[in-house]
Amino acid sequence: MIKGVQSDILPYLIPSIRAILMKLEAEKLDNLQEIRMRAGKPLMVFYGGRDLFVTANGEISSDIREAYMVAQNEIIKSLELMSENSVYAFQEEIKSGYLTLRGGHRVGLSGRVIVQEGQIRNIKDFNSLNIRVAREVYGCSSKLVSFIIKSSDDIYNTLIIGPPQSGKTTILRDAARLLSNGGERIDFKGLKIGIVDERSEIAACSKGIPQNDVGFRTDVMDSCPKALGMEMLLRSMSPNIIVTDEIGTRGDKAAIMTVLNSGVKIIASAHGYNISELKMREELLAMIKANTFERYIVLSSSNGPGTLEEVFDSQQSAIYRRCS
Repeated sequence: MIKGVQSDILPYLIPSIRAILMKLEAEKLDNLQEIRMRAGKPLMVFYGGRDLFVTANGEISSDIREAYMVAQNEIIKSLELMSENSVYAFQEEIKSGYLTLRGGHRVGLSGRVIVQEGQIRNIKDFNSLNIRVAREVYGCSSKLVSFIIKSSDDIYNTLIIGPPQSGKTTILRDAARLLSNGGERIDFKGLKIGIVDERSEIAACSKGIPQNDVGFRTDVMDSCPKALGMEMLLRSMSPNIIVTDEIGTRGDKAAIMTVLNSGVKIIASAHGYNISELKMREELLAMIKANTFERYIVLSSSNGPGTLEEVFDSQQSAIYRRCS
């Protein structure tokens, strides 16, 4: 599947913003990680590990005085394009604070939140869009997967740890694909994978269809709370492995223990720079004390997103450390 900023994202932006971004050098446009539009604020991109401004002439600058200023109407009109002129039809996604574009690109939203009886019902008066450019990096988890695989038909229960923009989701997605497909290259026969994609970031479903390659033995519960999604997969899809992103909220431990007690393996990710940081969060500390995971894999972005820093066993003894 061919993806890119030009084919998947620019058509959904209002012509004024689209014209500016089309002036960027092709290499820069193709390697943008984020595009941010804030009402009354400068048009910005995340490129080369830095937040930078975009000028009206389509140049990237570190000088805010040269930046193009985004009007709120440009945000609203772009959102109408993204929702195919039917914002109401996408209300379920919008009230969760995001949309998913064709190609798996995720659009974060902010604005006036409508709350009724303690529940978020809608978001209106949008004031910000954050377009996160999806990138599939085939094979990026190959080294990491060797620490997850126990035998040709079994894996270790694994927690992937990393700070924001360390490549956790990209690695998790590619690992799911490799373990689902299997093959001689990784000496693994391939198993049934169930993905609980609460924020539509792993498989990035658009109208129910995964936009990312997560393997041909994989089933996806999209936009579903983790605990409910795990329960549904166990009941209906008989997975061998369940994969989910960003654990650590109340109820996650109970849901994961239900998975393990059903004889199903788990691969998950969590925000953090190391295991010590995870221990400061009650739910994760409880899982660590219970030896829920047999492998802890720590990522960073020191050599680019997805840098494998350390691997620990269930007793937190080091199995691997990256040489500086």
